[in-house]
Amino acid sequence: MRHISNYLYIFYSFVFILNVVHVFWNNSILYSIIGIFGIVMTAISFPRATRVFKILGIVLLSVGTFFFISSEATVADIPVFFAGNIGLLFLLSMLPWMNSVVKAGRYNKLLQSLLGNNAKGLGSLYVRSEITMVSLAAFLNLSSATISQDLLKEQLKDVKTKVKNSFILMATLRGYSLALLWSPLEILLATSIFITGANYLEVLPWMLLIAALGISMDSLVGKMMFRKYEIEAPPSMEKGAGQSKSKLIQFIIALVLFLSVVVFLGNVIQLDFLFAVTISIFPFALGWAVLAKRRKSFMKIGWPTWKWKTNNLSNFIVLLSTLSFFTGTLNASPYLKYLQDPLVSLEGSPLLIMLFIQAAFLGLTILGVHPIATMGIFGGVSGLLTGAFPPVTLTVLLSACAIATVPSAPYGLIVTITSVALRMNPYQIVLRNLPYSVLLGFLGIGVALLTLLIY
Repeated sequence: MRHISNYLYIFYSFVFILNVVHVFWNNSILYSIIGIFGIVMTAISFPRATRVFKILGIVLLSVGTFFFISSEATVADIPVFFAGNIGLLFLLSMLPWMNSVVKAGRYNKLLQSLLGNNAKGLGSLYVRSEITMVSLAAFLNLSSATISQDLLKEQLKDVKTKVKNSFILMATLRGYSLALLWSPLEILLATSIFITGANYLEVLPWMLLIAALGISMDSLVGKMMFRKYEIEAPPSMEKGAGQSKSKLIQFIIALVLFLSVVVFLGNVIQLDFLFAVTISIFPFALGWAVLAKRRKSFMKIGWPTWKWKTNNLSNFIVLLSTLSFFTGTLNASPYLKYLQDPLVSLEGSPLLIMLFIQAAFLGLTILGVHPIATMGIFGGVSGLLTGAFPPVTLTVLLSACAIATVPSAPYGLIVTITSVALRMNPYQIVLRNLPYSVLLGFLGIGVALLTLLIY
């Protein structure tokens, strides 16, 4: 079995290729076949997953089964429910290639310098780490989390595990969410704009305001929380300033080009954002390595890393496949209506509606409902919401409240990646980030109220 597990990447890649075919050929039978393979992947991965993810998978399957029984869905629909997150798994499989080109080009040394140069203690490092994360996440999305977390783990290897883990999960997850607030590529922001019909350029200044307030708030909290811990900067950081500047310019150019490729695929070719990012990673990383004259190093690092990471997607497969089943059955069940009724009863009370929306996003996220699914619930009563708020106000409200939950989503992709990287229970991460999510949601509500004075 151990020998066979070394070749799981072949089977998984075959399923991912089928998913690519389905993007260009929307065939219901093919989608069902992908779902059947998704069930097989889940069955293979369950024994290999860690205890926490087995428990999460069992809970999601059990609740999803309850919703399925209460719905009018048939047994033939079950594979479709398991196919929804195959694209996310494909993205996770491709992320190591972006990390590999960063390592091959020795850009990780540059990022380490950005994270730690002149940092006199963990308090100063926290501010630098969060700002660096905000900058990276706007371009690299999920790759920014894995790169930054790997670097911080190495940089803080002499710090106590509890302090180190708290530092990493706070700086990276919170910084990641602050970047999502204004990124035109963020799916939650894009979905809220789709629901409201607002203009992105009108929304952008308000989202940047929330991000700026969020960075100021959390940087102050992090600086105070970690100020008593000291850290020594590696000696290598004091040298090669000129080389670092050159590397930084190369890195910024590469990131802008990557963003341009994704925007081109999304806006011109009209590909889904998630899919555009996924299929861009390898060819872009390879081209970057060739131009940097690091192709051999890139393949030497990337190929074995990709195989190992893909073979060991078990935790992610169990979580995302069972979550897909849960979300699909919830949407098919009559219980979805009960989530919409309270909002209807609050008609005529704007502030109460805002607070309800924040509570709904946060509460449902903690229970395992993806913010996109919750956004869909509010989309179902969009007529009521657009009657209560101007499009810009509603967009700011929905997107800010949804994105605020990202660091506190126990089944969210970024939390799951961090959970695996730090070997922590996802709910430990949630408890550490929950106050931040609440405060960022309040900031979103405050700015949304401010927009009411203008629109």
